[in-house]
Amino acid sequence: MSAINRWVRFLVVPVIWLAFVPYAVSAGHNPGFVFPDPTRPYPTGHVVAVCVLMAIESLVLFAMLQPPQYDLRDWRRALKVLAALIVAFFFEPMYTDLPGYLYVNSAFIFAWALLAAALVLVGGVLSGVAAVGARRSRHAA
Repeated sequence: MSAINRWVRFLVVPVIWLAFVPYAVSAGHNPGFVFPDPTRPYPTGHVVAVCVLMAIESLVLFAMLQPPQYDLRDWRRALKVLAALIVAFFFEPMYTDLPGYLYVNSAFIFAWALLAAALVLVGGVLSGVAAVGARRSRHAA
């Protein structure tokens, strides 16, 4: 397993999840488009459910990047992850005036989609560079 793959899996995956946990906690204070009620309890269960959902999605993405043969030049795996994220994004509720914690997972999926798109671009460039290097070595021989 390459060092970059290990870095993406063991550092970036948890960091992205940890970055969105405070956002979920903060979004729990936004009740949506309702009359302000200072006695309204904080939706602890809902916020925890959103954090657990993001953790499960992170584990799925971690597993998709797991094979030891995965290399950044293999941009097809990252493209499959990106496609899965785009599909998941469209299943998210996109109505307005909902409580704030319902929008956290959409932002989380969008952040993952940006990372997957970057992995696709880097992988495409690296595979192109490797192909050009292979052609040059064949012509030199």
